[in-house]
Amino acid sequence: MRIQDVMSKKVVSIAPKATISAARETLRTDEIDHLVVVDGKQIVGVVSGRDLARAADDEPVESAMSRDVVTIEPEATLRHAAGVMRGRAVGCLPVVDNERLVGILTTSDLLTALAKGDTHPSQPNERVILRKRGPRKRAMPV
Repeated sequence: MRIQDVMSKKVVSIAPKATISAARETLRTDEIDHLVVVDGKQIVGVVSGRDLARAADDEPVESAMSRDVVTIEPEATLRHAAGVMRGRAVGCLPVVDNERLVGILTTSDLLTALAKGDTHPSQPNERVILRKRGPRKRAMPV
């Protein structure tokens, strides 16, 4: 399964000069936990609710954001994304296609896909046949 199948296509972004209080309000009203910080069309950071909890209301978002942003392409696999998220200890990955922000993948999106059980969909008309099993061995009495 690919990132494009499970990512959130609605990405909420904020400017780096916006205040922490504005970012908190955006997270609350949109019921999300991550904001992509965008300067023009360029991704400059990501900020989460946890990042904002430690910052003063009147500070700019750029003072609390994570600047080392890891992105992923929509054609990447869920396994690859999970490995990147775990390895880099991040809760979300902005999804970028040809340098354009097209979505966001969060830990919640991965868990939802896993809970649905369709991370490895079977091909139509494909039937798995197990080899015939030989006689079973009986346990020896002790």
